[in-house]
Amino acid sequence: MALAALPIDDVLPAVVDALRRDSNLVLQAPTGAGKTTRVAPALLAAGMANDGDLILVEPRRL
Repeated sequence: MALAALPIDDVLPAVVDALRRDSNLVLQAPTGAGKTTRVAPALLAAGMANDGDLILVEPRRL
């Protein structure tokens, strides 16, 4: 079953490229854009995890 398209899908290649150039990235997009569900799997698929580990932080408004 294919995943439904999300807005983040169009920029995932640019996210991977940016993280190949610099290990830090601030990603801002509206709720429901797919940041949480798509970025980590895309980074794993691109071989960007050191020994299978990724560290992602998701700050929330207080």
